[in-house]
Amino acid sequence: MTRHDSWTANWVCDKLIAHDRIIKASPVNSNLLVLSAKEIYYPVKVASISVDPINSDEIEDVYQDQDIEFIMNIKKDALITKDALELSESISVGLGGLGDLYRAVNERNFREYLPKETSFILRGLRQHTNVEDVERLNNRKYKISRCTGRDLVILALNDYDLSADSVRSGLDKFGKCDIILTSNPNCRPSIESKDAAKHCGVKLFRWGELLGAINY
Repeated sequence: MTRHDSWTANWVCDKLIAHDRIIKASPVNSNLLVLSAKEIYYPVKVASISVDPINSDEIEDVYQDQDIEFIMNIKKDALITKDALELSESISVGLGGLGDLYRAVNERNFREYLPKETSFILRGLRQHTNVEDVERLNNRKYKISRCTGRDLVILALNDYDLSADSVRSGLDKFGKCDIILTSNPNCRPSIESKDAAKHCGVKLFRWGELLGAINY
């Protein structure tokens, strides 16, 4: 059965050839391509999709070859479900958008790739003295089990200009939480965004404020 996004391999190849580290990118079929890059001494297989949300069924559908190292999604800001994250980790395949694939090429790390923001948040939370465990509920939401205090659910929104609509849309798309983290370090939450968060029954913190709040 032909997928609705059967155009994606060609689209990704057209984008990749503009990257200065990519030597060649060729489609294998409608949702699979092979790339060659500088300082990577073997061909890298990448599956391509254009879906939102990404769930485990989508991954299973395109992961037809154990040599696939990365699954690239064209849809921007897509929700990646918990089961998709768990499956991608269990089969050791990277998952992300075009920018993520570019960074994976630069880092020469596809299978274990994590976005910088995700790595930063996970590392910071896991190193906190009052955090016992961190669980990813989706690609934007984290559940932390604390040594002292109840569990907290944190939604990380990376908007530069965090508006009231950003708050409401983030909660609608990624689900309820206790705290919204403004994960963009340059973000200055507006009064309207703070009011929207309060109206929705959640707290709005920057990174340093979040680390302090976890203690209480």
